[in-house]
Amino acid sequence: MAADNTVMAELWNGPSGENWIRFDEHHNRGLRPWGEALLTAAAPAAGERVLDVGCGTGWTTRNAARAVGDGHAWGADISQMLVTRAAATAEAEGVRNVAFTVADAQIYPFEAGGLDLAISRFGVMFFADAVAAFANIGRALVPGGRLAFACWQEMAHNPWIGVPFRAMTAEVGAPEPPPPDAPGPWSLAEPDRVRSVLGAAGFAGVELDSVEAPMWLGDTVDEAYEFIGGSRNAGLLLEGKDPEAAARALAALRRALEGVEAGDEGLALPGRAWVVTATRP
Repeated sequence: MAADNTVMAELWNGPSGENWIRFDEHHNRGLRPWGEALLTAAAPAAGERVLDVGCGTGWTTRNAARAVGDGHAWGADISQMLVTRAAATAEAEGVRNVAFTVADAQIYPFEAGGLDLAISRFGVMFFADAVAAFANIGRALVPGGRLAFACWQEMAHNPWIGVPFRAMTAEVGAPEPPPPDAPGPWSLAEPDRVRSVLGAAGFAGVELDSVEAPMWLGDTVDEAYEFIGGSRNAGLLLEGKDPEAAARALAALRRALEGVEAGDEGLALPGRAWVVTATRP
């Protein structure tokens, strides 16, 4: 049995989870283009049983549940606080054919062949052992069952994070880049690695579709500054830094956002992700 995701569990049951809940609606609005592209590619159908891996606060789970009608959607996430929020939101919206579980999808004992479809909106980039995780998810699918997920392409194709990151690191320096297969937002950015991981996990018919869209950052500079400056990534970048340097970095962030041309729907910068599909033979 593969090792569990202890480090990720600590983060998402602590500061990362708290931050996600703080900006829950903001995230859902910003990520909507890729969430919608994911659901289109996954094509959940009436009567199907769907697993949403790394469901967070349940946006994709609830929408999958609506699509399957008399079927069922099950959201699994490593964070108790996110699962609690997801269940409360589903209840408030009247989505009944849905359930949420605190589960590490890398090692959770899913019922073999109990699902028709597994989906994830940016929730599968954080596994300590990606091959073991996808193999475990694959065992939960019926033969011919489908996998569909969204994952970020490399930072160079994502100015929504690259522009703020470069502005801040010009003042405090950039951290050492993690190994390419380390858990994190860029762990599945390379198509060859995606194909290798999914192939080793037993999936076939792997396809990657590039989806580019504007990432909404906020209606105003102040809102975008609060969102990015208050993010967990910014917090990690500034952690332990000299207060004056951290203040300069935040000032640089604001200047960078002031340079973003606002459109009818506020401030946005380009983002690019893969929507990946595969099947269990």
